[in-house]
Amino acid sequence: MTPDQREQFKLAVFRFEPLPADWPTDFAIITAYDPDGLPTKLDLNLAADAALESELRSAGYRLHRITGGSADGVHLEPGWGVPIGLPGAVEFGRRYCQLAIFAVRAGRLALVDCADGSAEDLGRDFQAV
Repeated sequence: MTPDQREQFKLAVFRFEPLPADWPTDFAIITAYDPDGLPTKLDLNLAADAALESELRSAGYRLHRITGGSADGVHLEPGWGVPIGLPGAVEFGRRYCQLAIFAVRAGRLALVDCADGSAEDLGRDFQAV
């Protein structure tokens, strides 16, 4: 991921319906949109999203739709909140050619690089806009 891409990821905001009352405080946010950080046609993004959803559900994970993107809403990437350990989340990110995923640990937001698995605390709570 380039330094510019990292800065864009760090500015991401999230849109979602309220999390269920019994939702765990630790989970990952994984998307299949725009592999390799490149704009991709909608039909390919939708197909990748459906494949990711199917794979996660088949593995027995509970999912919650979470869309990340720019604060102005110009760039949006639907993804999945998944109660999964960090190594598994990074593996799914890699499988779907993602530059990064997000991790929420005890309500705090971190950016996780899929290339090396390193996590950077973003210094803020996870919340919806």
